[in-house]
Amino acid sequence: MEEVLNVFKTLDIDYKLIRHVAIFNRKDEELVKNIDFDGEICKNLFVKDKKNNKFYLISMPVSKRADLKKIADELNSDRLSFGNEEELWEKLHIRPGSVSILNVIGAPDTDVTFVIDENLKNCERVSFHPNDNTASISFESKNLTKILDKYNKEYLFLEVEA
Repeated sequence: MEEVLNVFKTLDIDYKLIRHVAIFNRKDEELVKNIDFDGEICKNLFVKDKKNNKFYLISMPVSKRADLKKIADELNSDRLSFGNEEELWEKLHIRPGSVSILNVIGAPDTDVTFVIDENLKNCERVSFHPNDNTASISFESKNLTKILDKYNKEYLFLEVEA
């Protein structure tokens, strides 16, 4: 988490850090439903295209459902499936539960392509885990690309809702 906060300071990104109980998946959200996350709460899906041996991290509002078939079509992939824990560690140096677009900060050499829901650009603020699922960091959505550009990462915006 400290590394993420340092990058935000270096890039002069205003943020709000919210500490909370560990959130591993959507079921755990019930534990934090009364917390003000100060922005669109985002979920992240680590997926792979086995045929092309390509990995993606899909970031989207937690309230949405990802249509992996539609996303695969947009990415010119035959089929997307979820990456496993070993692949997640190899590609993003993170354990399940702490996956977020901010993982690029701890894995700057990753070859993962970041897929961002088009609707996040329209949100004033977004909220992600700062590489630790016992906290969330809220910041202006315009800074998503600023962070990825710092690491020269491949990213694209797609409509990911079913």
